Amino acid sequence: MKKYTFNDYFVAPEGKIAKRMLFKSDDVIAFVLNIAKDEILPGHTHLESTLFIQVMEGHAKVVTDGNETLLGVGELMQVDGQESLQVINVGEEVLRLFVTISPMGSEAFATDANV
Repeated sequence: MKKYTFNDYFVAPEGKIAKRMLFKSDDVIAFVLNIAKDEILPGHTHLESTLFIQVMEGHAKVVTDGNETLLGVGELMQVDGQESLQVINVGEEVLRLFVTISPMGSEAFATDANV
């Protein structure tokens, strides 16, 4: 058992996006994405994985295969890996997302990052 506190992973992005890993196994990764105001997580796919994206703070516009969905705090969205995914921070503050990807897919997805 391990306890996590989301605030420990909430950071101000030095650039556009700060990704902070919470957990990694062969089956799943979990992390927080901190997306700066007016910034975009570019469109991409996750092949055979399933993603869950929950808004912890802020407001997001999620674009999947060209379909736009607005998400607010506490809302959760499932995205199949074959779908093209783009996330836009449409709020006035840093957008903070809790994300899980299962199975993990590429090892490149399992590290902290600053973009």
